[in-house]
Amino acid sequence: MRGILIVLMLLCTACGSVDRVVVLQHLQTKQTVECRVDPWGSLDRTAQIDACIAAYKKAGYVIVGDSHASLL
Repeated sequence: MRGILIVLMLLCTACGSVDRVVVLQHLQTKQTVECRVDPWGSLDRTAQIDACIAAYKKAGYVIVGDSHASLL
């Protein structure tokens, strides 16, 4: 019973980190897009965001905003 409780707590912790948003803009068209974590997708949230960013960068987009960027 205790093992099940620990597994459920770990799963709930992984589900809570879906708040990162990265905004990218195409330099020529000025079109903007957002990369967000899909809560129903892979549990590797960082890989989801990184794959999205990489795909848009390959298409000519650059990052113009990141909700997890440190504020100086």
